[in-house]
Amino acid sequence: MISRDSCGELLLQLSSTDAMIRTLKREPRPGGPRGGFAVLAALHRCGELRVGELAELFEIDVSVASRHLADLEERGWAERTPNPHDRRSWYARLTPEGEHAALERFARARDLLGELLADWPDEDAAELARLLSRLRTSFDARRVRTPDTSRAAAGAKGL
Repeated sequence: MISRDSCGELLLQLSSTDAMIRTLKREPRPGGPRGGFAVLAALHRCGELRVGELAELFEIDVSVASRHLADLEERGWAERTPNPHDRRSWYARLTPEGEHAALERFARARDLLGELLADWPDEDAAELARLLSRLRTSFDARRVRTPDTSRAAAGAKGL
């Protein structure tokens, strides 16, 4: 079982990674979508999600998720389609231009991360990815999920 000291150190290290993650996700050019990389990645990975699923995935209010989606729609990167099973809800999905934008931004973030970790051996990067995936699995196991939100959780695993 993990010690309190190890948990404390892990919390400090996870907190310090927040700025690094924001840098990797941030749109490098002015005027990028506020929802940016994360929403593009989620829609790219899942294909389509309801706005409520996006909100659940990022643990944000539905109105915030809707604004992020609206930013993508204004750029022609996303569109909403009616839910064939429930006419009160809509699905969001990327347009072909949105797919291209997602892949382009992922490539840029991947290249930036590659520059930052240039002195790391591949084995260390693979081990960190494995451990982060394990951490995510532990977090997901503790969260209460409905069938709709379990599909959205897959989007959090990246492109």
